[in-house]
Amino acid sequence: MTRFALALLAMLARFSGVAAAQSTTTSETWPEIDVFWRPAEHQRTFLELSGSAEQESSKRQATAGLYQDYLNLPFGYVRGGYRYTFSTRDASYRESRLVAEGVASKSIMWRFRALNRARFEWRWVNGDPSYRVRERVQIQVVSNAKRGPGWTPYGTLEAYYDSRYRTVARVGGRVGTEARLSGRMTTDVYLARQNNFRGAPDRLNALGLVLRITF
Repeated sequence: MTRFALALLAMLARFSGVAAAQSTTTSETWPEIDVFWRPAEHQRTFLELSGSAEQESSKRQATAGLYQDYLNLPFGYVRGGYRYTFSTRDASYRESRLVAEGVASKSIMWRFRALNRARFEWRWVNGDPSYRVRERVQIQVVSNAKRGPGWTPYGTLEAYYDSRYRTVARVGGRVGTEARLSGRMTTDVYLARQNNFRGAPDRLNALGLVLRITF
């Protein structure tokens, strides 16, 4: 797992294309609580409550999202919903986002599983409309443990096409692991890296802490 994490972060660093003397790097924490409710076998409602806090400044943002999942499809599932992000200290940032995505999943060798997520986002950032297309590939190790945490380590790589720049404006990746706390609760702890070809900061490192609750 450590070798995989180092290889992924090294590959992301090569994508930056920004001279070190001109680049800026920030560090953030991303706490998140996800609540899932499954009223039927093929449906799931998902409530997202998350935030971000920049360690080097007073920048704070909060996010609330509500989504509907349609499950048990031959390839995986599809999701649609709405997400709102805002600055908690002032009115400097407001973003509304409509989300549509599909996730395909396939078992590969041994206990590995590959997932591909394609997401389309209609965005209004401080009132200005735009859209973004995101493509993410994830490889995870599926645990067959019936008791205990049932660790599920994973790694992801994601590209972001932004209509404001008409190009891939960001490449990001994560390495982390999910763990089962109980029949209804799981955690997800990960390290994230983003390299921005457009906008600021040039590089971003984040620690993500997620609690997921299912009803």
